[in-house]
Amino acid sequence: SVTSVALIRPKSNKRRSCQVCLCRFLHLSPRMKTVVLNPANIERILRRISYQIVESTEGDLEITLIGMMPRGAWVADQLVSHLSEISKVRVKRLDVDADDVETLSAESSAVKDKEVVLVDDIINSGVSMMRVAGAIMQFEPRCLITVSLVDRKHRKFPIKSDFTGLSLATTMQEHLRLEIKPKPTIYLQ
Repeated sequence: SVTSVALIRPKSNKRRSCQVCLCRFLHLSPRMKTVVLNPANIERILRRISYQIVESTEGDLEITLIGMMPRGAWVADQLVSHLSEISKVRVKRLDVDADDVETLSAESSAVKDKEVVLVDDIINSGVSMMRVAGAIMQFEPRCLITVSLVDRKHRKFPIKSDFTGLSLATTMQEHLRLEIKPKPTIYLQ
């Protein structure tokens, strides 16, 4: 159920004081976390993205799934689990750190002429994904698919997520974070 709260602005019209008053009224901290995706939502999104990957790579018996460290690797592991349940596609699993893309050169055979799926948890500016995608393209994959749980749309580079769980418009001051333990949840702070 949704609870509605009437907020009366003070005469000074200071937005911050209104937020503090509202938070005191609701017995909340002004810096509280807001759940954007709960564990059930994340599970549903992962299953849907897995089906989308299978549909887009129809006919291929092997794909390479690359998780961007640290939390994109967790998302990639979950996708591997779902893919094994719903298809017979063999998955080669790799991890990459956006600040150390040179590690991909040791795995060039897993990328060359393969369907490659690049996975991250949350895309903010696109800088990290663009850096890793550029490194992957040096090894000439047949296809590169990008995947994320949440896309914030604050682009600095022309890269997009092909399969996204949630597109969310936020301000630059707001931060999204995937917390894996105790249960996977994405929070807005």
